[in-house]
Amino acid sequence: MLDLDFLREYEERTESPAETVFFDDVMTALKSAAPEGSTVRAIGFDSNDVFLRAGYRVTDGDCDVCIARGGEKEFTAARLCVHKKLILMPTHDYPAAACERFRTEEKSFACLRTGKKPFGAVFDKTAAVQNHAALFGEIVALDLAAFDVEFSARMDGRRIDGEIAMQIAKLITELTDQLKKAEKDNAAQKSALTDAGRRAAHLLAKTPALLHASGASQAVEAYRMLCVAEKRTVGMRGELLMLFGAYITDFYIKSLNTARFFFPPDNNKRIDSITANLGADVRRTCVHIAPIYPPQKLLLCEYRVREFKSELIKKLTDIIKRQNNAWHVFKRLYPDDGYCLKKLLDKTDAPLCVALAPDVFKSNSMLSYLKQAGRLEKYVI
Repeated sequence: MLDLDFLREYEERTESPAETVFFDDVMTALKSAAPEGSTVRAIGFDSNDVFLRAGYRVTDGDCDVCIARGGEKEFTAARLCVHKKLILMPTHDYPAAACERFRTEEKSFACLRTGKKPFGAVFDKTAAVQNHAALFGEIVALDLAAFDVEFSARMDGRRIDGEIAMQIAKLITELTDQLKKAEKDNAAQKSALTDAGRRAAHLLAKTPALLHASGASQAVEAYRMLCVAEKRTVGMRGELLMLFGAYITDFYIKSLNTARFFFPPDNNKRIDSITANLGADVRRTCVHIAPIYPPQKLLLCEYRVREFKSELIKKLTDIIKRQNNAWHVFKRLYPDDGYCLKKLLDKTDAPLCVALAPDVFKSNSMLSYLKQAGRLEKYVI
């Protein structure tokens, strides 16, 4: 469980850089962060010899520089140790490498926290995980995240900045083409994915709200909780984001095309379902469940959905086109050309996870709005 008092103390004792610096290798990043003789804590490395040979002192306690290699688990561990500077070296979870926001798990639920920006982010083309499909899924998932961030802005009456969404669309289109040309070429795929991950990290550094902002991210959290409760194996996040992303994008379009009024959601029934199906503690569930909108706010949101319906559908249609192109490439990134995907997600679980998603992971997504509008109630069991 995350110690929030410790995190606040850590934030007060460290300085946050204005911008994260990007590097191609870890030693260049370390030398930029601190001189020889400084103390270094390394998380996720098989050996500390490379740091010792370079003249640094390695410690397991407080340090001048903490370097984490890996993904979300290693990054969170690094954020919680006392250090002056933080360097993240992702082998997956690329988009989060330069972002001050990070995801943590408390008991069965997951939450987003805000800490300090990392000093450096290292994108080493030799360090990616072998599951290239999961890396690709992480980046493709940003498309729907950008839509949900824009949807949230529409519902709140805020200005829309479409530039980030356009850059993400361009990134996904270019990466899809590169991976298609590099089919079964492991080295070329790894290089393309690392470069794309670096670009994605730049975008999230500018717009941290994109991190885990989509309805797909919410559904993945519900599915993770379901698998843990039933002691099933959980796939990698990028893989699940790819599968749920296609499901939810299609669901969004159908919901916009059949918009009509429903009764408000039944939060008592939802609490019972989360505790019974997802194995959550009832008291924590009551804390995490999303409160029902006041009638006036819901009426305003319903009006805005109708007002911007054509623009929303056009954006979702464009996303589906990119998802379809990416899906064919995604399958070919597996050694068995995607045959294993048949067992990755049980389709009978998807409706329940989508229905409960807004109450297990907070995000101002369109899926959260659909819960408020009562559009998900028929899937709650």
